[in-house]
Amino acid sequence: MNIQTLIIGGGAVGLAIAVKLADSGHEVVVLEKNVRLGEETSSRNSGVIHAGIYYPTNSLKAKLCVRGNELLYDYAKTRKIAYQNTGKLIVSSKREDLDKLKTLFKKGKANRVKGLSLLKKEQILEIEPDLNCEHAIFSATTGIIDAAELIFALETDLLNNNGIISLNSEVIKIDTDGPKKEVYVQADQNFKVSATNIINSAGLKAVSLAHKINGLSKKHIPKAFLAKGHYYQLLGKHNFQHLIYPLPDKYGLGIHLGLGIDGKAKFGPDLTWVDELNYSFNESLHQKFVKSIKAYWPGLKETKLVPDYTGIRPKINGPNDENADFIIQTEEIHGIKGLINLFGIESPGLTSSLAIGETIRSIL
Repeated sequence: MNIQTLIIGGGAVGLAIAVKLADSGHEVVVLEKNVRLGEETSSRNSGVIHAGIYYPTNSLKAKLCVRGNELLYDYAKTRKIAYQNTGKLIVSSKREDLDKLKTLFKKGKANRVKGLSLLKKEQILEIEPDLNCEHAIFSATTGIIDAAELIFALETDLLNNNGIISLNSEVIKIDTDGPKKEVYVQADQNFKVSATNIINSAGLKAVSLAHKINGLSKKHIPKAFLAKGHYYQLLGKHNFQHLIYPLPDKYGLGIHLGLGIDGKAKFGPDLTWVDELNYSFNESLHQKFVKSIKAYWPGLKETKLVPDYTGIRPKINGPNDENADFIIQTEEIHGIKGLINLFGIESPGLTSSLAIGETIRSIL
């Protein structure tokens, strides 16, 4: 089988790349090792459409998140995907944290995030009377999206544009010698694909997949780390209309209050470094969550907080490192024509998916 472009990984990012390339006339095949698309990072997250506030100015995360935010809202409207432009409050519960909040606000402005404003306590209580906080950043362009519907829409658009998707297909080796790259695939019936271009968009497996590429120097493959996050759900009603986030720390955005498309509230994620993919739930974290949530919502009833699900993020920085940027690695870096590796595509990967697709299209 000879094709033009092979994309390995059927999450939101891989599918978005495939759709953008197919729209440009590329012959595209997507290989996904699982039996369904978007089973891992794309479906086990907060479902938030991020605005681009947190990331270093001029980083890929900042640029692609801001652009992706705009593209994702447009795509959701066009394809009638369930979404809500809820807006978000990043809250400071202590007066001494105001400087940190102002620094974050300036970063958001530098990243050209639209719809940002600083609110005082009186203004916050007008829109979220149950909150305990002194100041907040309001982000008007933050929202939520149904990730499953997004995956389905991307899949449909790709298939309607003559793209091919092969599920339950795991890559075991890639040879890069010669004009075409040879990809060996383990499936119900093993097969081989010859491709001019290969996009490694394997998410949690992107680094391990890179080690299977003959001809790719190990010096171009980052270390892989796994960060597990737990989510609790709230039983019963609540009065919140916006997403509520604490100030971020070194490791993440904090245990925040998220909203589902159905209006139900959920909390998370925390961050636990793990060595393997395991989605079991550690229920001993209950009090840790209660303490974090009560800092901004004192009215939480502990018995209403119950386990929901877990997710794992593909990180390329460890516990003692600064958060890493997205890596979009091309021939200019590794010297292999037609090979693009995507490493560390964690949050805001879902928001950035269509913007990443645009970027890959422009590269090819």
